[in-house]
Amino acid sequence: MQRRWVPAAVVAVVAAAALGGPLRSCVFESNLHPVIAGQVYRSAQPTGAHLEEWIRTLSLRTVVNLRGEKADDDRRWLRDELAATERAGIGHVSIRMSSDDLPPAPTLRKLVETLDTAQRPLLLHCAAGAERSALASAVAVLLATGDLSAARAEFALDKGFVRWLNPRLPRVLDQYEAWLAEQHATSTPDRFRDWVATEYAPYFYRARIEPLGAPALLAAGAPSQLRFRVTNTSREPIPFRSARDRGVHLGAHLVGPDGSARRELRGGFVDLALAPGASVELDLAVPALAPPGAWSLQVDLVDEGVKWFGALGSEPLALPIEVAAAR
Repeated sequence: MQRRWVPAAVVAVVAAAALGGPLRSCVFESNLHPVIAGQVYRSAQPTGAHLEEWIRTLSLRTVVNLRGEKADDDRRWLRDELAATERAGIGHVSIRMSSDDLPPAPTLRKLVETLDTAQRPLLLHCAAGAERSALASAVAVLLATGDLSAARAEFALDKGFVRWLNPRLPRVLDQYEAWLAEQHATSTPDRFRDWVATEYAPYFYRARIEPLGAPALLAAGAPSQLRFRVTNTSREPIPFRSARDRGVHLGAHLVGPDGSARRELRGGFVDLALAPGASVELDLAVPALAPPGAWSLQVDLVDEGVKWFGALGSEPLALPIEVAAAR
């Protein structure tokens, strides 16, 4: 007999129907829930008609779309949503978040700023209202009360969140709680704001890079070797690898005087789990440069095939280099 695979979505629908409670509102209904009574709500993607109804019945003043928006975005649901908010004369904010991975530091900071400044009542929504909406709602709770237990309750089965399918998003709260323990501190709204602003990093994506053997003047036509000290300022080991196609390496973007000679450089091919707070000295080979003039080198770490650290909130090192004509 030929084996037939049942799509995961069908399994979820059948399970939701059977349960009749947990998951039901997520699969069959709008997954609309209050987060902070009269102030913050969460939901799945609303239809235009649903959104117009909620704007009226909940007196919404802002809609926060956690699915993101880009230039010339013509997705039907977004067109309907923007039209509904425009007709009602209320605010609309788009923040692009992942449904299964920790947000970059700039994204989490934007979410905090939005929740602190947007007019209320407001609605947070993603596609199913289960994952991105759970994290954003947990952040809203922490900004209002600092209550970690109440924040964790936003990752609930009856709101559609299935932990074994996505164990990563709650790690934002795990990281915050670990930091509080190190500080021997209790959670407060202002303490959470400070942590997001100064301490949060997704996984190991934060490091400090300092120039050591990195001269500001190089001779044109001659290759050079630059040295940097890299310090792990995150709370997890940084997995450097000697293999060129995976793991973390020292990297750089090199830009010539006219802005056109753009190159990516790599270095630091070592097998090393760099512990939090530890440092390592790494070399970066720079090819022969021409023409003479003012070049720029932006030095960063890169997780090959995943992300540059700078894209997730770490601060790259900007290094100006003057290339002098050979004598």
